[in-house]
Amino acid sequence: MMINKKIIVVLFCLLSFGLEAQNTSSWSVTGRVIDFSVGDAIESVNIILYTQDSAFVTSASSNGDGIFTLKTNKPGAYFISVTSIGYESQTADLNLTENNRNVIHTDIMLRQANLTLSEVEIVARKRQTVYKLDKKVIEAAGNISASGGTAIDILEQTPSVRVDANGEMSFRGSSGFKVYIDGKPATVDGSAALEQIPAGQIENIELITTPSARNEADGIAGIINVNTKKQTAEGWSGLLNVMASSVESRNIDFLTSLRKNNLRWQTSGELSRRYLVSDFDQLKHIDMSDTLTTTHATGERKSYVDLYALKTAIDLYRSQTVWSAALESRYRIRNRGGSLHYEDTYLPRSTGVEESASYNGSDFVNLHDLTFRGDLGFEHRFAEDGHRLTGSFFSFYEANAMEFFYTDLFNTDGSRSQGHRAWEGEYRVTAQGNMDYVRPLNNGGKLEAGYYFFTYTEDGDYKIDFYNPASGKFERHDELYNRYVFRRDIHALYTMLSGTYAALGYQVGLRGEYIHRKLENNEEWARHVWDKFDLFPSVHLSYSMDKSRLNFGYSRRITQPQLFYMEPYVVYVDFYTAQRGNPMIRPEYINSMELSYGKDFGDNSISATVFHRIRKDKIERVRVPYHTGITLDSMTNVGNDYATGAELSNVLWLKKWWNLDINGSLYYYIIENEYKIDGEDEKSWNWQLSVNNNFDFTKTTRMRFEGYYVGPSVSTQGKIDEFFYFNLSLRQQFLSRSLSATLNVRDIFSSARYINTQRSLNLDSRTTIYPKSPLVTLSLTYTMNNFKSQKKEEKVTHDLFEGTNR
Repeated sequence: MMINKKIIVVLFCLLSFGLEAQNTSSWSVTGRVIDFSVGDAIESVNIILYTQDSAFVTSASSNGDGIFTLKTNKPGAYFISVTSIGYESQTADLNLTENNRNVIHTDIMLRQANLTLSEVEIVARKRQTVYKLDKKVIEAAGNISASGGTAIDILEQTPSVRVDANGEMSFRGSSGFKVYIDGKPATVDGSAALEQIPAGQIENIELITTPSARNEADGIAGIINVNTKKQTAEGWSGLLNVMASSVESRNIDFLTSLRKNNLRWQTSGELSRRYLVSDFDQLKHIDMSDTLTTTHATGERKSYVDLYALKTAIDLYRSQTVWSAALESRYRIRNRGGSLHYEDTYLPRSTGVEESASYNGSDFVNLHDLTFRGDLGFEHRFAEDGHRLTGSFFSFYEANAMEFFYTDLFNTDGSRSQGHRAWEGEYRVTAQGNMDYVRPLNNGGKLEAGYYFFTYTEDGDYKIDFYNPASGKFERHDELYNRYVFRRDIHALYTMLSGTYAALGYQVGLRGEYIHRKLENNEEWARHVWDKFDLFPSVHLSYSMDKSRLNFGYSRRITQPQLFYMEPYVVYVDFYTAQRGNPMIRPEYINSMELSYGKDFGDNSISATVFHRIRKDKIERVRVPYHTGITLDSMTNVGNDYATGAELSNVLWLKKWWNLDINGSLYYYIIENEYKIDGEDEKSWNWQLSVNNNFDFTKTTRMRFEGYYVGPSVSTQGKIDEFFYFNLSLRQQFLSRSLSATLNVRDIFSSARYINTQRSLNLDSRTTIYPKSPLVTLSLTYTMNNFKSQKKEEKVTHDLFEGTNR
């Protein structure tokens, strides 16, 4: 460990040394590129310097602050060409003289491309996806099929994104991604964080598939940063969203904002209940000891999430420093359950006589928690453009988080046969902070360095009662009681160097993380301490051309096992399905690389990405026989997996009132499976296709028709069949676009089916789920002042099913 630490110190020192290059050019031009519509800096814009007779001189790309520098060794008359995918091009004349060697150009304002004229009014439709050096930016504006939904609804159209029957999202076959909100880490991970962010409050979503060394290393699928709407104009602004659906989902959320001089204050809130309702059919064959058991379960599954949230935030602009603070509280209730009918058959090998029985069962899982969060931050900008120091800190407390599980099994005459009750109470404390420094270099590049810390503690206990048919009562089983304390600490340092050379942009970085993990509980075999120091390098390259761009990215990542992966006690999802954690589970490591290309063809555009990912110690849920008729699910390291494929997005304007979005992905997936039963690794070609028609009948009336095909995929123990469905959305705007009414109909032909087959030694299981469809949703949005409704790009979700964790 000491040798490793010395190596890391040397590496950081070498990479951070960064002697600024001597200025060998005699004339320079420095400027900044700004988005005309929102006032934000635009990164990775291609700026080319030409002589007046159009001879190429040099080029540069803008950095994250939109700043660029061009250099030449001759005076004279020049002009610059400014181009970026998704924006209209611009040119500007320059005159470099002996007395004008260092030109500071005025801000260059770029307008977004694809403008549709409606009478005398210009209505701008933002690009669906904008590619930057190390991320994709997915616009949320005008997403009518996501109206009344969440961040998941905005992401679903992204190639290689898939949502399973329980609403869990994965990207390129992995669900291990981190979620940020406005650049700050969310308090929960993955789909649980995305489903708490109302779509109506989202400006755009950044998808970072090969994160740089600046970002925390956890999350092998990358980072999703959700940028919420911010007020830029003076005065009051606000929006209100209301939604109701045919399965009784309902939502109301609001956002108010005040911008006055050097102060911006925002308050937001949400009150919602969102349902997933499905018909459930599961057939299991279990071979235990001398008995072959077949169980056929049918019935309705229903889950819903209640959310009550309130947040207030303030930004104070003082000279060259921005101070920020926020307070947030949430109360969340998650319920999942249903009533099932069971038909069981038993075939003892000793007698060869088949027996049968019928039961009615009900199960219910309730998870609720009350959370409090506080954020503090600052950003100080020095006199030199791009020279800044930023810091942030947040603390998060979950008070008396409680999980309650129950199952009941009744005979057909209504008498109770079996049942259980279980409780898991927890207190959780999280704290995280970071400090980041950016120093511009003379050659137009920049040097970055920073420190990060994270600490998480959870204190809880678990107890369970089983029904005793002899006494007719539920009785506590103290031998199954478990008390646990879990802690994870992370400390990290990083450094990065970035810049441009002609049309080539580069960014290289190195991150070192020390991780400490400790689990204490009643079970001596499950106690452990885990300490590790790891290196996480990243490389990003870009090459800019006129109206096109080529990007390459590489990063090494890790997925830390969550506590519920490791809890060493058994809980019952229903009477025939149990779950238990694995305290000895190891983290996943991934090496990911991708190459992307984007080009505009007039109003049309195309973008393509090829990628390759290698994951070590893949974590997956494995199902095995437990008792007669009962299966046990547990998380484990199943082996290594590999994914290689391509993604394609195309935007076509067929008429000025009709455009077509086509998104597809194809990748080859293989698992080197340690749990294979036939000697073969699991392999599959995975593909998805979405074709979305957008019709602007008038300047206030819009319709969208979507078609989705989701191809088959494999897991360690089986496969998920393909499915397809169609959606229809219609939006009408009133009161000068201040009021919008949107009607969404999902799965209009009831074609979606979720079929999951699992197979292991002595077990075969097939689960079929039919979502309640068509699903009809009506949403209303009212906006005022700066939050006036804009045209948005629609996304979609495949979260149609309920019941996959069974």
